[in-house]
Amino acid sequence: MKILLLNHNLIWRGTFFRCVGFARELARRGAEVDLWTVSRERSWTGGTGEIDGVRVWRTPRWGGVGRHDGGYAPIDNLTRLAAASRGGWNVVHAFDHRPNVLLPWLWRKALDRAGNRRTAYISDWCDWWTAGGITTARRPFGWIDRFEQRIEEGSKRLAHGVTVISSALHERALSIGVAPNRLLTLPAGVMIDRFPLYDRIESRQALGLPVSGPILGFIGFSLWDIALLAEAVERIQQARPGAALLAIGGGAENAAYDELRRRFKPGESLFMPGVVEFDAVPRWLAACDAFLLPLENTLANRARVPNKLADFHAAGRPTAASAVGETQRLIDRYETGLCGEGAEGLAEAALRILDDPAQAIAMGERARRVAETDWSYEHLGSELLDFYSIILNSID
Repeated sequence: MKILLLNHNLIWRGTFFRCVGFARELARRGAEVDLWTVSRERSWTGGTGEIDGVRVWRTPRWGGVGRHDGGYAPIDNLTRLAAASRGGWNVVHAFDHRPNVLLPWLWRKALDRAGNRRTAYISDWCDWWTAGGITTARRPFGWIDRFEQRIEEGSKRLAHGVTVISSALHERALSIGVAPNRLLTLPAGVMIDRFPLYDRIESRQALGLPVSGPILGFIGFSLWDIALLAEAVERIQQARPGAALLAIGGGAENAAYDELRRRFKPGESLFMPGVVEFDAVPRWLAACDAFLLPLENTLANRARVPNKLADFHAAGRPTAASAVGETQRLIDRYETGLCGEGAEGLAEAALRILDDPAQAIAMGERARRVAETDWSYEHLGSELLDFYSIILNSID
């Protein structure tokens, strides 16, 4: 089977992790897999490479990080359209509906229909973008959001099959007319083979972090809820003065971390290594006693499942999270952490974890088991491959 996965993000950011996790597993099972993502650096030509048997194309972009990295770069879109003309895939899976994903998906779909070629066109829905979601408040005029909503939802109606990340998006898909037999829920996954477990003390020593005292971890590029994180950490440190925050990430949104720099003292109560390579993430997370996952109670947050949740579970530590949407549902279901409302509730959840080491260890062990089973891409990839076969067999 030949499969094309279309991702709008820069490589090693956002939904790219979801794409490459599935791509690696599909390739391991014998499929020929192409993954199109975007170059992390400014590039006139992009580049190609291989990740564990997956052919990865980093399409070009001319703007810096923060510009031309949301799927709108003209050169990115044009080169993808040209490449999509070649065809030859059995499955084309578009991850969300940004232009550099949707346009080549639609173009290839039209060509296959004209050529009477049987190809499955799948659309993934892992964020609630319009109609009160991520992009609604960013649009200067309401008609822009309504127009994009037609695109977001229309792409799902046009697809032969739809994969969703949460129960909220599953219900939204049903509400717009997607048939239940064309729907598959796939939660956030983890490349567990690339996520070894490390000792906490040894990790701190290796990274130059304090050996004593609790460290709470956070990682992220999309820093929408940074103020909530800062307020929760202030409350935690008032109750536990020795507690520190390890905040990994930043990138183009690094300025958002100024909220943390203003409130806490780097090198003492705050440690910020910046953006670290993916293979280094397990070591940094292993240095933590628990993790913080702040989420404002918004429609977008209720519908999504942050990639970091699966990484936190893979690290074998408990998570203190906001009592919001799918994140709360999953943590409560697997008993891998505690949830609370607002900054006060998030801080209280973290303190309850820190104050009960035996409970924290049990939660962490359950978290790792979830990452090794239900959330591993080996398990999720098997479900996805079966879904592809079902959809292919249903196409007239």
